[in-house]
Amino acid sequence: MIILLTGDDQFAIRQKLEQYKAELDSQWLELCYHRFPSSALEQAMSAARTPSLSGGKRLVVVEDCNLKQWGDTQLESLRYLAQMPDSTTLVFLATNVDKRLKIYKHLIKYGQCFELSLIPPWRTDLIAEAIATQAKQMKLRLPKDVVAYLAEAIGNDMTRAASELRKLAIYTNGQPIGLAEVQSLIPCQTQSNLQLAEAVRNGESETVVRLIDELLARSEPMLVMVATLLTQFRTWLWVKSALASGIQNNTEIAQLCNVGNPNRLYYLRQEVATMPLRTLIQAVTKLVDLEMLIKQGAVQANAIMPSLLAIARLFQPIHSK
Repeated sequence: MIILLTGDDQFAIRQKLEQYKAELDSQWLELCYHRFPSSALEQAMSAARTPSLSGGKRLVVVEDCNLKQWGDTQLESLRYLAQMPDSTTLVFLATNVDKRLKIYKHLIKYGQCFELSLIPPWRTDLIAEAIATQAKQMKLRLPKDVVAYLAEAIGNDMTRAASELRKLAIYTNGQPIGLAEVQSLIPCQTQSNLQLAEAVRNGESETVVRLIDELLARSEPMLVMVATLLTQFRTWLWVKSALASGIQNNTEIAQLCNVGNPNRLYYLRQEVATMPLRTLIQAVTKLVDLEMLIKQGAVQANAIMPSLLAIARLFQPIHSK
């Protein structure tokens, strides 16, 4: 069996690998389970072609495969894919792949590709579904308001979700648990930077102050805060610019604005509807300057708040009209 696992959902990828690993004979694990870097493809293929000494299954994993950098030499190494023993599971791990590549088409000719991408952070409905599914598998009874809170608090980090749910399972020991208890056990962290971006674009100064205080109290790096804001505001600026230039097709806008999922445009259109293009340009310019100062070590923690409040004030006239 030949598998290509691609995507940025490391939790889902680890789960898949654990499923394949569970099929091996535990007594022969050291001889039946192998991991190789992509630079050792020839050795990986040699191991994959060798029948298991136990007579059972063998699992060979090739990590960090960058198909774009693989050429004719690697393609030659893959010539034995058709002769792979049925007892071998050969897994290639890649963050992303170009499906137009000859080497990708060769892999898929003999195997399967599973795309395991993180749920977009703005799709809290899908995140909530995933958390609810995990909780059910752990026989953990969670009310809907608790699941909704966890989706907001954890975001699309399914690795953290699994860890927090295991903690709740131990804590509850099969008993029901309420929202207040969950909030005391699991602080809201992942979404705070995105919430800060929303507060800034809405000109909500009080919320901006509160979120910055909370983030700094948790020792959130200033550079991470500003980088998240800059990424979000750049996306808003690009989408607003595309719409202002007359482009209406969501797929085309997604390609131009480097938005991975065109379905996100439904939400982005609503978010930028009342945001003036000129104000977005000013905000992005200020954020770029702030990021540069932080990288140069010229900004202290107590100086980030006035800078972000100044940006938030740019958007306040929108809501006072």
